[in-house]
Amino acid sequence: MIEWDPRRWKEELAAVGGPFALYVHTPLCGTCAVARRMLEIACEVLPDLPLASANLNVIPELAERLRIESVPCLVIWDRRGGYRKVYRFGSVQELVELLRPLRIKAL
Repeated sequence: MIEWDPRRWKEELAAVGGPFALYVHTPLCGTCAVARRMLEIACEVLPDLPLASANLNVIPELAERLRIESVPCLVIWDRRGGYRKVYRFGSVQELVELLRPLRIKAL
């Protein structure tokens, strides 16, 4: 999971055009730490998962742009460029099933 650069986040957000997920967090949030670990395990199950993370403490404008209500938040873009936000991190299995459609298909 790559952390978005606070100086380049607008470029990175503009480049999102297809299936992609962004994990939005703050470093001192305990629930965020648990959610990150769950996503790391999901990435082991789905190694080609297009997933990045963003720290709201250094990119507060991102919360306004995406209307993020709380952290942790998983923003998931579909193939058409629309997105939805997920605030509930129930289990690794649920995350894997939620993120499986985003996988990059091997040719």
